[in-house]
Amino acid sequence: MAAEDAEALLRLGAGQLGLSLAPAQRRALLTYLAELDRWNAPARLTAYRTERARVLHLILESLLLLPVLPQDPSPLLDIGSGAGVPGLILKIARPEWRITLLEANRRRANFLRHLIRTLGLSGVSLVQGRAELLAGEPGLRARFQAVTLRAVARLDRAVALARPFVAPAGRIVIPLPKQGPRGPLVGVVREVALTPALPLRRRFLILG
Repeated sequence: MAAEDAEALLRLGAGQLGLSLAPAQRRALLTYLAELDRWNAPARLTAYRTERARVLHLILESLLLLPVLPQDPSPLLDIGSGAGVPGLILKIARPEWRITLLEANRRRANFLRHLIRTLGLSGVSLVQGRAELLAGEPGLRARFQAVTLRAVARLDRAVALARPFVAPAGRIVIPLPKQGPRGPLVGVVREVALTPALPLRRRFLILG
C-alpha cells in the first residue's frame, strides 16, 4: 500500500469516528507505520503483515477507544503497549493527554522509546516492567483516570492487572475478544463500529 493509500484509509476511518486529524498527526501515523515495518522483524512487534491490516487493526482499532474512554482520561495508562497499541496511537490522536506506556519486553520498549523520540512526543512516558511487579509503586498506584489493555491476558486476569493503577474515580477500558469472552461480564459493554465503509467493529468492557 502506498503512503497516499494509507493516508486515505486513515482519513476515512477518522472521519467515521468524527475525528479530524491535522496534517502533523497524519504524518506521525505514517511515520509510525514506516518505523513499525523497519523494526518488526527483529522486535516481533505485530503479526499483521500488510500495511492495510496495520492501519485497520493497529491504528483504527486503537482510535475506536476514543468514544468509550472517559471525557477526561488523562493521565492514562496503557498496560502491555507492545507496538504502541493503543497507547501511542491515542497519544498521537490526543496530544494534550498525559499517557504512560507500560511494556515488559525489552525490544518492544526500545521501539516505543525510539518512536517517542522520533515523533518528538511530550507528555508521554515509558515504564519498562511487568504490571504485577509495579502495582505497588507510589508513582503508579491508584494514579490513572483511565487504564487500557489490549490482548494482554485473559479477561479476569486483565482486570486484576489494571485494578491497582486506577484512581478512585477512574475507569478500566478493555477491548473484548472478537470471538466473545467466556463467562458472565461485570461492567458496562459498549460497541463501536465503522460501517459500512470499513469492516471494523469492537466491543469494550468498561469498569469503574
